[in-house]
Amino acid sequence: MRVVLYGASELGRDVASMAPALRQAGAAHEIVGFLDDGEGAAGRIFLDLPVLGGGDWLEGAGDDVAVVVTVGDPAVRRRLVGGLEARGARFATLVHPSAVVTPWVSLGEGSVIMAGCTFTAEVEVGVHVMVNPGCTLAHDVVVGDFAYLSPGVDLAGRAVVEEEAHLGTGAVVIPGRRVGARSVVGAGAVVVRDVPADVTVAGVPARILREHRPPTRRV
Repeated sequence: MRVVLYGASELGRDVASMAPALRQAGAAHEIVGFLDDGEGAAGRIFLDLPVLGGGDWLEGAGDDVAVVVTVGDPAVRRRLVGGLEARGARFATLVHPSAVVTPWVSLGEGSVIMAGCTFTAEVEVGVHVMVNPGCTLAHDVVVGDFAYLSPGVDLAGRAVVEEEAHLGTGAVVIPGRRVGARSVVGAGAVVVRDVPADVTVAGVPARILREHRPPTRRV
């Protein structure tokens, strides 16, 4: 299956850097290029991979093409995925060959697991989740749809990260604690109490810095 990365961004290049390892491991997915609707993006080269065009490129791409949306902001990623679904796009799940993902792990479509991650027993990862290098997810961890885990995040057993949450580099969630939907956990923070939805927390232990306005979604 050929895979195109929607978003020639910094995150896009991080995901594209997996291409040689996937190829060497004989993975079923081959990253062949980027899609980006930005003006002047088509034809540019990043990490030896071309920007093939914008989203319209998919219309004539064939049935052997799948997409991974490589945009960091969870809400924007959700919106872009919705637009691609309306076009009938298929989505790939990418796992770096160096990641340890046991047979008792569930991974949703469109998610990316980068180098050096470890997922142990009965971990559940939703759709279109980004897991950056060096993350550890212990037993019974649940990560909701469209969440973003920065490098080095450590989720202890039974921790829950709800949809569209964003965890900064090196953040830690102790056993059994929950990070609410759309909340942001600052880099290096240690979550020792449940974090409600729609807040930003930081520090050791993590404390609420600000509240966000919950989004209004069309039904």
